[in-house]
Order: sequence, then C-alpha cells, then structure tokens
Amino acid sequence: MKPMRRFLFLCALPCILAADDHWVKFTGGPYEVLSDAGPRAGRETLVRFEEFRHALGQIVGENDLQTPLPVRIFVFKNAKGWTAPAPITEGRDRYAIVLGERGSVAAAITPAINAELTRLFLKSNIAQMPPAFEHGLVEFFSTIEVNGIRITAGAPPGAGGTQPDLDWARIHLLVTDPEYFGKVRVLLYNLRKGVAEDPAYRNAFGKSAAEVEAQAKRHFEAGNFQTTALSSRPMAEGDFPERSISDTDVRLARADLLAGSQSAAEYEYLLQAHTKVPEAEEGLGLLALRDHRTAEAHRHFADAVEAGTASARCYIEYARLEPDTEKAMQALLHAAGINPKLDEPFAMMAQRDTDPEKRLAHWKAAAERNPRNAAYWKALAEAYLAGHNYGAAAAAWKSGEQAAIDPAERAQMHQARMVIEQQRLDYEEAEKRREAEEKAREIDRLKAEARTELHAAEARFSDGPAKPDPKAVPWWEGPKPTGRVQGNLKQVDCLGKQARLLVEDAEHKIVKLLVADPAQIVFIGGPQAALGCGVQKPRRVAIEYFPKPNARLATAGEVATIEFQ
Repeated sequence: MKPMRRFLFLCALPCILAADDHWVKFTGGPYEVLSDAGPRAGRETLVRFEEFRHALGQIVGENDLQTPLPVRIFVFKNAKGWTAPAPITEGRDRYAIVLGERGSVAAAITPAINAELTRLFLKSNIAQMPPAFEHGLVEFFSTIEVNGIRITAGAPPGAGGTQPDLDWARIHLLVTDPEYFGKVRVLLYNLRKGVAEDPAYRNAFGKSAAEVEAQAKRHFEAGNFQTTALSSRPMAEGDFPERSISDTDVRLARADLLAGSQSAAEYEYLLQAHTKVPEAEEGLGLLALRDHRTAEAHRHFADAVEAGTASARCYIEYARLEPDTEKAMQALLHAAGINPKLDEPFAMMAQRDTDPEKRLAHWKAAAERNPRNAAYWKALAEAYLAGHNYGAAAAAWKSGEQAAIDPAERAQMHQARMVIEQQRLDYEEAEKRREAEEKAREIDRLKAEARTELHAAEARFSDGPAKPDPKAVPWWEGPKPTGRVQGNLKQVDCLGKQARLLVEDAEHKIVKLLVADPAQIVFIGGPQAALGCGVQKPRRVAIEYFPKPNARLATAGEVATIEFQ
C-alpha cells in the first residue's frame, strides 16, 4: 500500500518549483535566509535580522544571542500557501519564519515576528526575569525598526489593538532616558541572577525600586514617548556572500515547514527519488504525529533512524513513542550527542532511568540547558532531597522559584526552600538515633558473646577432673613439674580458654599461675566442683607447676596439678 499511496501523492503534486525559479541562500549568526525573490531581498533580510539580534543583545547584556535550533527565514516571491499562522514555527529540524507578501522586506517583518523572536532569544539565553520585565522587553522590541543598519527603538505598540502599558513604559524609560540607558543591562543582569528588585535597582542606578517605579508611572501617564537610536553593528549587505542551493534542498526546506499536504507531497517526491530519505521519513512522521496517527508516526521515525538520520528531533520523537526503554534511552543519547544544547533528551532520560544517581545527573543537565523550566528544578530538588543533599536541594528550589511564572507555583517553591533547614535537622537527628541504636545493639551483642565465653570457662573449671581416657597409658614418662606452691586459692581469672590462679603462700605472697589448658590439669581430692571464675571462698590447695614465666600475664608458671586440701 505504501508505494501506491506515494504514487497518489505524486499525481496530486503541483508544479511546486517552476522552471525559472532561482533560489539563493545567505547565512549569519543563527539565521539562514532562503529567497527566490532575488539576492538583494535575501541580503537585506539577513541584515535586518542581525541588527535586531544585536540591538536586543546590547540591552540585555549578551553580545551573541543564540538559539538551540537554527532559524530559517523564507523570502518568497510568491508564498503559494506556504505561510504559517504563527510568526515563528518549529519545523522539522529548525525554527522557521515565512515573510508574507507585503511589498518590501521592512513591511514583511511584522511586530508579531519581532515579539516572538524576542521571546525565543530571551528563553534561549537568559534566566527568567520578573514577568513584568519580560513582557516589557517583548513589547518594546516588537516595534523596533531597522533601516539599512540604523536601528530605531521606542515607537509605542499599536498594531493588532495592542496599546502601551506600564511594563512597556518602564522599559521605554530605561532605554530612552540617558540617565538609565547605560546601566539598564546591569539591572537586567541582577534580575536574571535572582537578585530582588530593590537591591537590583540600587546596584544599577543608586535609586530604590519605588523611586524608579514612580518615575515610570509618571512617564507612562504623560504619554510623551520619543524614539531613540541604538548603536548598530557595522555590516553591509555585501558582507554576506550568496550561496547556491539545489532544487532538492529547496524542496526539503519548504517541506520542513510542515505545511500539511503540500509538505507531505514534497516528502513523498523525495522518497520516490531516493534522496533525503531520513529527512523525508522524519517529516512524514511529524505530520502523522500532528494528526494523532501515532502508529504511523512511530513507523516513519523508526525508518528514519534505520536510514541514519542526523536529526536530534527525530531521535527524540522516536524515543517518545518507543515502548522499549533500552531502545528509547539509546535514541535519546543519540539526540543529546547530535545537539548538546537541547534539554528534552535529558529530561526524558530522567523520566525513564531507574538509577537515582543517573536520574539526578539527567535532571541537572536538563535544568542547566533550560533554566526557565520550573518543572526541571522541582524534579532536581526532589532528587537531591532523596539523596539528603539539602544544600543543593535548597539551591534548586531557589532556581525553580525564579523560573516559576505562576505566583502560586512560585510560592510553593519558596515554601519548599524554607523548610529545607528543618528537613536537614530532622534527618541528622534521625541519623544520630539510628547510629546510637546500632551502637547499643553492637554492645549488647558483645556482652552476650562475653557472657557465653564466661559460662563456658566456668563450666570447664566446675565439671570436675576429666574422666580417664580408656586409651591412656597408666603411667607418665614426660617432664615432671618442678615448681610447687601451697596456700590459699584466692581468685580465678577466666581468660577465654585459659585461666589465671592467684594463690597466697605461707609468707602471704601472691603467686600467679597460668592454666594453659584446663583439660590437661590433674585435680586431686577436695570439692573442686565448686570452682568458678572470680574471687574464691578460702580453701587450701597445693599446686605443682612448670616454671614458665609469662610477662604479659604476669604468671610464674603453668599449672600441672591442683590438690584440694
């Protein structure tokens, strides 16, 4: 069925590329301009967009604003239905801007395009600022004008029913008033670093936030909004050389606008021609996905992967639809390798990975690449808390609080950061209790082992003389003990499997003797069964021993016989 479907598409394919179409390409910064309206229109477009990027960069303090995906700008001689409803769309592998037919490049670059491009640059390069400043910057730069390389800013918004508001007026004051202009980037830098508004204003202008805000309100109410010239980047249209572009690349570029059936027809044409196969399969997958034909989309993405696609987005969409976790993780790793700027592969890996340390690393990478995503910071903070890293968790909550636009969400993250210290104290107290309990259990275990050994030693000395071994010979031809002491047995020290006897002799001197092996001792007469460890009841003994001094145990010899008298 698939070849037939493609045949039908080809039959319906209009003459999309006329024989006399001539397309040229110009590149600069994150931009790529494609034009069939002549080289002059293409160069003029690129200069205008580059000056816009320069103007925004000098206000926010970033000299080289970039985007995670390239921005392709079409300058059509005749758009032929390729225009999109949104000012900027995300195509197959890059953002796309289609300039409508308005007679001139200047007229074609609408305030809506400028506003959306401002949002894209802010999102891609700068941490979240207070919403009032974000909105004011977007509105202010929506009306920027570029004539050649001359940049004029400050015209009040008015197209589409939009009127100046206080947020716009605040930025207008800070940019057009010489007292503030040179330091506005200092203010914005502090705000995007999370500094509170009052110290941020004082650091930049030496005035409180309330003072500047009052002046901004007066400025807004007065309604006397003057334009101002911003310094431009030296460039000329000739700085951008013309590059040729093939018919195949033009077909693919237009198809990548994902403009419904027209794009589908272009992709089918490329597949039939056996060219740009991975790109065409991916594009068809994205169109199917947009129409909720999930199984078809998964099949196209899988075909593109098998064909060796170099598109990070293709791997991301394939992984999103792939039920096999191992295959999905490999696809996401490919996507991250192709475009390390993207946050989505890391967030998706964090959602799939079961290893806590890897999940934490993935959330950290995602948050670093898209610091405006409050959900990333929330997930990262929770991952740090799971590992009891309370300092890092507090920092993540703070970043999430700054990234949150919704006041309720911001309040929740602020509260989560405030309770971190108590969580840390509770955890440390629980750890102390756990360690104390483990130590107590260990002491109890050692005591139990000591009691067991003590009872065993007592048993060896209280069970009486060993029974005669029927196999033993009735005489002893070994060494004879030469030492002898007679007196009172005062104490028996149990030393594991050995014992030490303390005997008080006739001169009231204490003689210490070692019982090296109780089983080898010969007991003679007396109530020896009462013998145990510790201090003894007074009893007379006569002990023969081998003189073998032991300095460590302070004994004079080893016991051979004990005679109870």
